[in-house]
Order: sequence, then structure tokens, then C-alpha cells
Amino acid sequence: MATKPKVPIPLGEVAKAHKLSNSVYEVDLVPSYCVGTVPNGGFVATLFSVVASQHLASRNQPHTLAAHWSFLNRTAAGKAYIRVIESKLGRASSVLHLSLHQDGLTPQEPFIAPESQPKVVAYITNTNLADESGVTLPTGWSLDHPPPKVDLEKLVSGTDPNWERLIHPLTKAVPMLNNLEYYHQRSGHVLPTTHDYWIRLPCDENFTLASLGYVADVGPPLLIESFRPASVDAPIPPGGFAYKKAFWYPTLTMTLDVRRTMPPEGLPWLRLRVAAKEVLNGRYDAEVLIFDEAGRLLALSNHVAMALDISRNYAERRPKEKI
Repeated sequence: MATKPKVPIPLGEVAKAHKLSNSVYEVDLVPSYCVGTVPNGGFVATLFSVVASQHLASRNQPHTLAAHWSFLNRTAAGKAYIRVIESKLGRASSVLHLSLHQDGLTPQEPFIAPESQPKVVAYITNTNLADESGVTLPTGWSLDHPPPKVDLEKLVSGTDPNWERLIHPLTKAVPMLNNLEYYHQRSGHVLPTTHDYWIRLPCDENFTLASLGYVADVGPPLLIESFRPASVDAPIPPGGFAYKKAFWYPTLTMTLDVRRTMPPEGLPWLRLRVAAKEVLNGRYDAEVLIFDEAGRLLALSNHVAMALDISRNYAERRPKEKI
């Protein structure tokens, strides 16, 4: 019998990179952040941000300003190498091209065999957000259907009148879900695929700028999962599916646009607005807006993702396979 991964496990303990050379870093895709046999795409994205920050530390450009990831092939739990190509080095910001490899790894230079095909690729722009300055204008933008107020102390104790802890039916089947605490509106979602969540890390750990890749990816699958009955005996929601139907939600592409910095110690709470415009033929879009406790926009993320039968997650891996 396979051993279940340890959860919850602090994100900061496992989102680390070890420098092997001037252009290659070693990371560990831990089972505790896997969905089935495949590491969570947001966790992989955070590893990329960690590598970018470490690589550009000498240039005082530790913060990811913008990023675009393409998930080409299934990753697997275990060791991976991330190769860094410096596309542009600038005084205020720099652009890196990164690729994650798990095949053709070698113990010495060049560490990645020439024939190794990348599993995930990204372009990441880093800067120092604390040094930003420039024109700032009032746009008048606000959320449609703004969420109700929250008392975060009452939220933890379960006594907030507007919000409650989300205990998802998949929590036992997908241990990775226990690495985050979700809270949703007691009154339900404002629209079937427009959701609001408060989230926090369960191990007395704060969110950091590097963790925003992970944060950006935790909400979109819940849009589809909200069409699952709450129990095996509950009625199927309109347009929904049976309780025992199992899906896998691989991300094809994901972007991140970071709008402002965080305190050095990070933030204990974040609020998400997650929305999809259409779910069609097993493919869906998702927009994720990330806010701090004061309601300030921290980051935006857009996804192209799929909803596949879970058997695709566990299928035998073939050379040069595609998702």
C-alpha cells in the first residue's frame, strides 16, 4: 500500500532551490504538493519564482513582477532541475527564460542532457517592488458583486456571520488540499462560476511574494468542483455531475501580474476572487484576483485549464508525452 504524503506541510519548507551551477538549480517536487501522481502546477510555479529570486539576488531584483508559464508535459514527484537563460538583464528589471527538466539529469556539468525535453517553461520578469515609483491614477474599478465583510478572528473560531470554513468532499482523497485553509460565503457563491474565498496557510506560516504562484492556482479547480454534490446522497446541482465522478484539472498556461509588494514578514490572510466565463468540452478559463486584508489588489492571474478524467493523471507515462 502506498504511503500517504505528509500534510499539512509548510510551503516555505519545501519551496527551495539548490544552485548547481551558474544556470542550473535543483528543486524537489514533493508528494505533499501532488494531486494524484502529478505535482500541483501552482507549487511548480512558486519553485520557478524561488529560482528567479535566487538567481537575481546579486542584482537586487528579488521580486517576480510578471510571469507566464506553459505546462508542456506531466511532471512527477521527485528531483527536478530548472535551467535559467538570461534573456535580458537590466538595471530596474530583468527577464529570465526558465525550463524544468526531469529526464536526462546528470550529476555533473552540464547537469541536463541536450536531448532532455522540458516539462514546464516560463518567462519571468523580476524587479525590486520596494523601489517602484511612477504615475498612479484612480481608475474607479471595483468588483462586481463585492463579497461581504469579514471578522478574521471570528472566522477562525467559526462564528463569523458571513463566512465559514470550506470542508471539501475531496479533502481525504486529495491530501494536498490540507495544505491550505479555505473559507467561503455562508450564503453561497454569487454566480455558479464566480467564487470568493479567504485563505490562510495552516502551519502558522505567512504568504510571501514567492508563494503567489501557488496561491494563483488553488482556486480554479473549485469552480468545477462546486458542481459536485456535497455527499453521495445529495442531489446533483443543476448542470453538475455525480458525487463519485473524479476529475484532474491540469493547467495549460498561467500568468501572474504582481501589483504591489508585501511586508517583509508576509501576510497571514489573502482573499481570492476566482471566476470563469465558460466551461466547454473539458476546457475552461479562470481569472484569479488576489487581495490583501485591506482589500488592496496584490496580483492578477489568468489560466487556460482542463477538466480531464482522473485516469489521465495516473496513466502510464510515455516518452515525449503531452498533457
